[in-house]
Amino acid sequence: MVTISGEAIVTTDGQGTERQLPIVDLKRVVVATDDSGPWGDDVVFLLYSDGSEPVGIFPLEAGGCQDFVDWLSTLDGYKDREMAKAMSSTEVARFAVFSAES
Repeated sequence: MVTISGEAIVTTDGQGTERQLPIVDLKRVVVATDDSGPWGDDVVFLLYSDGSEPVGIFPLEAGGCQDFVDWLSTLDGYKDREMAKAMSSTEVARFAVFSAES
């Protein structure tokens, strides 16, 4: 599950663990794809702040994902072409679909 709640992006994993990322700290969004579809979660969103490890992770099938993508697409730094490539990928790959402007 992913939601935009006030000034934070809130993700919840399959075990109920909730993580919050303040919107102002969002630096990158990467879409990771693999070749497991249609049986596995073959598209996953990775949210980054300043560190090298993602601070939020959710699959394309997560509740609220389309609302998140709609919101993300309004931001400067959103890369529509990369999102289109990610959504059509059938390989193991990563696509930087958002980078915060410096």
